[in-house]
Amino acid sequence: MATICGKQEFVRDYSEAIKNASAALFIGSGLSRDANAYDWKGLLKEAAEDIGLDVENEARDLISLAQYYVNSKGRQKINTAISKCFKDILTPSENHLLLASLPIVSYWTTNYDRLIEKAFEHFNISTLVLTDDDSLKLFTDGKDVVIRKLHGDVARPQDCVITKKDYEEFAYKHEILLAQLKGEMCAKTFLFLGYSFSDTDINHILTRIRLFYKGEPPQRHFCIMKRIERTDTYGTKKQEHLIDDLKTYGIHTVLIDDYSEITDMLKEIRHRIYSKNVYISGAYEDSNPDAEEYAKYAHAISKWLIENGYKIFTGYGKNLGAEIVAGGFEGCTRINDNGSAKRFNDSVFLFPFPFRSDLPVEERKRLYTEQRKNSILRTHVTIIINGTNNKTSDGSLQNAQGCLEESNISLEQGNIVIPIAKSGGAAKQIWDEMYSEGCEYTSSDAFKALNNSIAFDDVLDAVKLIITKDTQGNQ
Repeated sequence: MATICGKQEFVRDYSEAIKNASAALFIGSGLSRDANAYDWKGLLKEAAEDIGLDVENEARDLISLAQYYVNSKGRQKINTAISKCFKDILTPSENHLLLASLPIVSYWTTNYDRLIEKAFEHFNISTLVLTDDDSLKLFTDGKDVVIRKLHGDVARPQDCVITKKDYEEFAYKHEILLAQLKGEMCAKTFLFLGYSFSDTDINHILTRIRLFYKGEPPQRHFCIMKRIERTDTYGTKKQEHLIDDLKTYGIHTVLIDDYSEITDMLKEIRHRIYSKNVYISGAYEDSNPDAEEYAKYAHAISKWLIENGYKIFTGYGKNLGAEIVAGGFEGCTRINDNGSAKRFNDSVFLFPFPFRSDLPVEERKRLYTEQRKNSILRTHVTIIINGTNNKTSDGSLQNAQGCLEESNISLEQGNIVIPIAKSGGAAKQIWDEMYSEGCEYTSSDAFKALNNSIAFDDVLDAVKLIITKDTQGNQ
């Protein structure tokens, strides 16, 4: 029986690679099918019929089928089919969005579609797309993520790799990119997702690496594969041989029974990476009679977070932001066990909202929503303190809509939301809504203490308990 990699082992080790900035992704067509994208058979079905062939009968050699069509009728129809099939696929799947939320900057893919790019656009993350060696001339610094699309992009269907001739010319047109891939596979830990390992040029790279390092791969890579049904004896045996073969290249296989397990593992990886990243939301007016208490909460919580190895993200809400910075700075001055203090810029991340009075209201609202998503993206816990403003005609206090939106974004993302109801305002409204829905977390004594405790230290202890318990569960 083939030796496989356990799911927890994969989650643990790949999470560490991401934390160490030494992770990369190689995405195949299997991930796009999750977003209802076309596969090759669907793409070439009509072309096959036009030259008197059946795409099902040619399924084992679709590259030759595409070449036969081009030989007979030219390439224009295939180019049109690529554009038609992939241009309208604009909605990334949950897995695409989960991947885009991870701090991985190097992506490789053989897919034509733009689902990866769309996932990054969702989070307002910039990308640079390279398709061949010629496209390297367009390389510019300053992009958050580099996506190398080895088989081309739907925006230029005439250059997509699909025919036998395209594959014959592939190594020549991608010599530099393939060298980069070889280098990254020697230096980084790859996750192959939705990829079948049927691409000859990629397999040649794996072979060269194996030969150079004399059978001892320099890095440990992973691929996720669906388990063949046990009733299929031949298929199971063949899969075992494939798993053993991949291991000789340093690629360890994680077997799943259902594709939903990929989503679960990506969520767990995300939790592990961001478990110590905390977003603090809130604001208050100078005129608020309890302003001093809110300042104490923000300062004490921020100081404790930094002292205990957490990182703080915040939109720098009115008045609250200054106290978060002050508490965070004080936490950074504490001397660690190794005799050094933490660097403030490595511990506290500010995302202030610029006031754009020159923009229409709806456009400003859209920009602020994007800013909120981006600032909350790489966190796992959200703390809400008060959250009020006086943007009413009579100047009276109201719950801040920005805090309510940040809570919704956090909940949708799967964050642990800690609304300090004792501080009132939006935090109280959010606590009431969460408590009314009822779950194990909102029924806990610690969550109830956020609303019921009278003493300042009791509320603070409840916040610490919720965060500590969650963090320990994600180690």
